[in-house]
Amino acid sequence: MKEFKVGIFCLITLFSCMGYFYKLKPNEKNDYFQLNGVKRTYTVHYPKNWNGLPIPMLVALHGRFGTGVTMMKQTKLNEVADLKGFIVVFPDGYKRSWADGRGNSPADEASINDVLFIESIVKRMIAEGSVDERYVYLVGHSNGGFMAQRLAIEKSELWRGVMSVAAQISVALLKSKQKHNTVPVSVAIMAGTEDPLVPFNGGYVKDGKEILSVTDSIFRWREWNRCEDTVSKTTKDFVEDGNNIQIQFERFSKCSNNKIVELIQLNGLGHSWPGETTMIPFINQGKTTRVIDASLLVWEFMDSLK
Repeated sequence: MKEFKVGIFCLITLFSCMGYFYKLKPNEKNDYFQLNGVKRTYTVHYPKNWNGLPIPMLVALHGRFGTGVTMMKQTKLNEVADLKGFIVVFPDGYKRSWADGRGNSPADEASINDVLFIESIVKRMIAEGSVDERYVYLVGHSNGGFMAQRLAIEKSELWRGVMSVAAQISVALLKSKQKHNTVPVSVAIMAGTEDPLVPFNGGYVKDGKEILSVTDSIFRWREWNRCEDTVSKTTKDFVEDGNNIQIQFERFSKCSNNKIVELIQLNGLGHSWPGETTMIPFINQGKTTRVIDASLLVWEFMDSLK
């Protein structure tokens, strides 16, 4: 049994450390700075054929056990950046985790200030002169998605748009909301209705912490952004291996300061980033798909916020 546990640990370590064997391309760099005595690192991907003028930037936060580079490999957001012409930054969480406010990750337990870390990256990139500060976006998956929700609430002024994938508002974050003067910010949530790790209908995630349902999380953002009830609903249908997959979009666009709140509901799908290259395939994440490209959906939402 001891050998089995060691083997599982080694497998998890192997998949989660894949990013450390990544060879940087000429249009990429690794960077770091010290924050509260801890070395914090991140990878920057500049789009191919960039002319050096300030352009939009997307910050992409990995899930638990991930790294910035595994997020790049998983999502291929770097390829979307090349196609659409934006910078994408892949930060590394503390011990492969984010202090998303629920209190149970290694980063939360060590009182890591990930809000300041991400804010510092944004300000560094703007000061570098490569980023148009009017067009700074944020996306996160799973633990990174919960972190994105925290940053949307606590640093709403930084972002033109924020999206969480396979994550919504936690009860802990909702309780702390009153301490923050959140300005209206465009927010989207992309979630699978059959997620076995982060339940679509709320309740307790696998680590035991309580979260709101996706529907309630969208309602809260509509409330905070003072949105009208008017909603635009559309669907997209796909066929994969003879099975039908449907995405439902609910978009609330009549909100304060022209902000938008959107639900992207992935019917029948699970916890994985749609279209991803799975980094930890032996963890049950529910039904996956290869025909939906979540990364393109992320940028379509962000790009619609002009």
